[in-house]
Amino acid sequence: MEHADIISGAYTYTKEAFFALKQLPRWIVLFLYVALPILVCLAISSLILQMAVLPVLVNVFVNDNYGFTAASLSGLLQYFAVILSLCCVFFVPLIQGYCYRIAKSDSSEMPDHTNLWGLFFSGWRINFVILYYAIPIIVISLIYAMIFYYLFPEAGFYTTIDVLALESLFTVLITLSYVAVEFITIILVSLFAFVGLVHLTRSGSLAEATHIRGIADIIKKIGWYDYILSLVIMSILFLLVTFILILLAQIFAYNGVAIVILIGVYLFVMIPIMVFFIRYLSEVYDTAFRVPEEDDVDFDDF
Repeated sequence: MEHADIISGAYTYTKEAFFALKQLPRWIVLFLYVALPILVCLAISSLILQMAVLPVLVNVFVNDNYGFTAASLSGLLQYFAVILSLCCVFFVPLIQGYCYRIAKSDSSEMPDHTNLWGLFFSGWRINFVILYYAIPIIVISLIYAMIFYYLFPEAGFYTTIDVLALESLFTVLITLSYVAVEFITIILVSLFAFVGLVHLTRSGSLAEATHIRGIADIIKKIGWYDYILSLVIMSILFLLVTFILILLAQIFAYNGVAIVILIGVYLFVMIPIMVFFIRYLSEVYDTAFRVPEEDDVDFDDF
């Protein structure tokens, strides 16, 4: 596999799709596919939580027994509203639907970004595959949570732990083992999930996208080394952009407006990066089905 050629092809595809003034409207529309569900859900959930839920919580928890204040409860509810709003990207999967179209298309031009219902239903096909591959991660998390609370029934979300105590060291070991197993599971699941998502767009079948043996055969055709190297290349670019955002967030940690702007800029910048990832992964997937070029030179005369 010629990684340089694939990267170059994905870069050219992304550059022609976004980095021109006439392509700016498409970039804005795709950004709105991500931002609008978040903003609408944030507005609705904030209104409901602050107007309906906060008075109830104030009556229950604002007293000497709990030590909460109305302001602290309001802040906690607002954080909860932010989490709910971010989940709306999953429940209103317009951007996932467009990723479906990119991976499905073999054209050198970006696919159409209209027909919202089509994007919505295609996005949910992507979501079903994501949920399927997330099952091992969820199961491991639940198993470790049950083990932890079985061994330490007195532990809670806000338990303080003396790391010098033997019991605390045991707790740390359990936590580290959980992190290690979870990390390895995420890596292994991701190897199959990425190819499964592209295979979904090409085959149109949820069953084939979740058929582990079939996905493993495709990865074998690509080459495990080449495939893992491709994921490493994508991860480096994603982590680089995310690191820059985190660094800027630390600088403006106490400025709420600046944080909101940074998140918006991050989402805006991630649109072409996401398109690059999808195109790059699609071309890596295509290498599994390319017929090797035969050398027709006859060496009998040498």
